[in-house]
Amino acid sequence: MKRAARILAVLLAAYGFAYAAESILFSHSTASDPHAALRDPSRCAECHIDERPEAGRPYRQMNFRRDIYSLCTRCHASHVTHPIDIAPRRGISGSLPLDSDGTMTCITCHAPHAAPISSRRHTGRPLLEKIRDTVFPHFSPRFRTYFLRVPNSEGELCGRCHTPGAIASNPSPGRTDTASYAGSRTCSRCHRKEYAEWRRSPHARMLRSPKNHPDALLAKFDNNTPFPPSEIAYILGSRTAQRFISRKGDALVVRTPIWIIREGKWNLGYWREPDWRKSCAGCHVTGYDPSLPAFVEEGVGCEACHGPGRAHAESGGTPAKIVHPGKLSPNRRTMICESCHTTGHDMTGEYRFPVGYQPGGNLAKHFQGLIPKPGQDDTTFRGDGSYADRRSQFAFWASRMLIVEGATCDLCKNFRGGPDRIDARSAPRKMSAREFCLSCHDGRVLPPPRHHGRETDRAGECLSCHPVARIRGGSPSVHDHKYLPEGALAEKDFLPRADFRSICFGCHPSPPKGA
Repeated sequence: MKRAARILAVLLAAYGFAYAAESILFSHSTASDPHAALRDPSRCAECHIDERPEAGRPYRQMNFRRDIYSLCTRCHASHVTHPIDIAPRRGISGSLPLDSDGTMTCITCHAPHAAPISSRRHTGRPLLEKIRDTVFPHFSPRFRTYFLRVPNSEGELCGRCHTPGAIASNPSPGRTDTASYAGSRTCSRCHRKEYAEWRRSPHARMLRSPKNHPDALLAKFDNNTPFPPSEIAYILGSRTAQRFISRKGDALVVRTPIWIIREGKWNLGYWREPDWRKSCAGCHVTGYDPSLPAFVEEGVGCEACHGPGRAHAESGGTPAKIVHPGKLSPNRRTMICESCHTTGHDMTGEYRFPVGYQPGGNLAKHFQGLIPKPGQDDTTFRGDGSYADRRSQFAFWASRMLIVEGATCDLCKNFRGGPDRIDARSAPRKMSAREFCLSCHDGRVLPPPRHHGRETDRAGECLSCHPVARIRGGSPSVHDHKYLPEGALAEKDFLPRADFRSICFGCHPSPPKGA
């Protein structure tokens, strides 16, 4: 009897000792906060480009040095148990953040700077925890959060997206009737002048295939270049930068290297190879149907701004069968430009352009969400997804088109990949009329001027011979490709004389009569 009592006393003492040890370990283990180093302000620059954000700002622009997956897997090298790059339908995820292209990343579900311990369970109990809680039932509530944004002990976090119809794996964005388009060449039969101006514009050169346009490739290739030119299916851009689309199986992807035209060198700092059909196609071609997928015309053609034109052409030019932007309300007219020159997603969340939108329609019914453009901050971006914010972003983009220094959207980079932000406190210098002209006509993109002497070059008289076309109301024509600064328009706004050669005589002696 005494022996049994001693054994029981030893067991009780061992249990008490184990209980105390487990309680101390459970309550004070430093291993329970593996992200403690992330709270060191001196380490912010390891992941973020910008300085540490100010507390209380309504919108904080966080420029990451690399993509989220790469940052997380520096420490979490094991296999990721949940797939990323899934696009939930818009609004389903609630406050859970998505990446700039509307897809999930590691930080959609995990907040790396959150508290590591909570008084509430964040996950279901594994078998060892169940055994521990059965053997040691009176611990103070102290549970690991696993840095989850929402407790998930009963599937609350998973339920945010895993509800019927939540995942946009089989989106139905609608179809585009490609047969209703005629193509820009058809427009040239009646609108020769407008067609000729459009052909010179960056819109016409927005996307070209090397097969159809062998002179479109401006990049220099040698044994050290990132990939051979034989892999190029399409070329994007012609003025500031060029990017290249390659086929990978059935997919078309935008390659990471960017050719900087003005500098004549490669930019290898970009890290994403987006799906061209879902991220870019709708704004770089005309008449794109994502359900096929197919498009009517390479580049931004006439019908991208005027709508499908086959009925108009076959009717002999009936005005009612085509969209005239000048006759639309100011809002609807601006929406045509905003459909490509602002950011967002279609209504399924799968495409980064407004699938189904036609010029003259209501863009708000096809486009939602906003992503900040390079250089945007709290003064130009509210981030509330409203149409007023979209108008503000379009105005910001227009103001940055002619900036000489700093990052612009021309590099096709989103706000996480751009270089240092433009200082909003100082007004950046904008191009003069001559600088703008030579940004294309410098011999790299288009032939340089052949007939100008040095005196004319120094005077910057481009507009003296090449005035901006204007519509009846006096505004610059949307067909004109120059998009010159308003200051230059005011200074050099006059029409050429009926005898165009007389413009030359403004500087050169006129020939003898009868010559």
